Amino acid sequence: MHIDEIQRAIDSLPRERLLHLPTPLQPLDHLRQLIGGPRVWIKRDDLTGLAFGGNKSRYLEFTLAAARASGADAVVLSAVVHSNHCRQFAAAAARLGLEAVVVLRQDDTAMGRTDPATGNYLLDQLFGARIRVCAANDVAATVAEEMDRLRAAGRRPFTGLSALLSRVAYIQCALELAVQCDAAQIQPATVVIGSGSNSLAGLLAGFTLLGREIPLLGTPQGHLRDPEQAPQRLVDAAAEAIRHLGLAVAMPPASLVRVDDGFVGPGFGHLDAPTLAAIRQLARSEGLLVDPAYTGKAFSALLSGIREGLWSTDQDLLFVHTGGTPLLFTYSDELLVQQGNQ
Repeated sequence: MHIDEIQRAIDSLPRERLLHLPTPLQPLDHLRQLIGGPRVWIKRDDLTGLAFGGNKSRYLEFTLAAARASGADAVVLSAVVHSNHCRQFAAAAARLGLEAVVVLRQDDTAMGRTDPATGNYLLDQLFGARIRVCAANDVAATVAEEMDRLRAAGRRPFTGLSALLSRVAYIQCALELAVQCDAAQIQPATVVIGSGSNSLAGLLAGFTLLGREIPLLGTPQGHLRDPEQAPQRLVDAAAEAIRHLGLAVAMPPASLVRVDDGFVGPGFGHLDAPTLAAIRQLARSEGLLVDPAYTGKAFSALLSGIREGLWSTDQDLLFVHTGGTPLLFTYSDELLVQQGNQ
């Protein structure tokens, strides 16, 4: 399918233009000089231009547009305390003049701490969002309470931001990558991304629409309950996004997608030694930063594959940097302790 037809379908949807797109695609030449292996390119979605960037900014162009189209003037989102999504959500809401409420879930990891007030938790406050912090069991009730409060104040609140539109946002990213790869005259052997759901499914949908069977490797944020079913679920999710655009195309086999939870480490929000090594490797070879919870684990998977010889020296790999750099400050104690042990 021609790229212009896909773009017209995307452009038919409500969208708030919040970002600097396309984000750059750049080679990691010094990294390759140091470790050998294939050529590695990085898609800089940490440079989307809103509140330290990230993949959720792409989502929000569509999800908040849908909220506004429904008449909403206030929006509510819930996630873990140091959620990248909540940080970009609060910034986007401020930009659009929407009242924002974030319901933040505490847990026993660095991601779930409110003390000290740093990282995304600090930024949520700077962007002016109303913040409610609660235990995991109280999230649903707290969201309902905030929705009732907003309605009582005469506002028109919206919550439940769309996973489907989030996939559409990453169809847009796939179109950008296709143009950039053609310009650089590269054919990716694999695209690696720190996602096991919407961003990954969106890339699959985009490449499928373009007729490009590019293998995808996604690293989820937590351990999968049924990993053998994950690739087919992603194919189904990609197909749903394609249908949402009013388009039709034959879907690829599930074998084109690999979802590897082997780099989660002890669990969501826990920094482990391989992730720290990946963070250090990229920082010290290219001056680029990935985070301890998402992109660092994905980059660890990429480095592991290079060490194992999964790709030849004449191939090209793409790494999609989905943002999250404010989390480095959240993990400062763990980063310094582990760094001191190496």
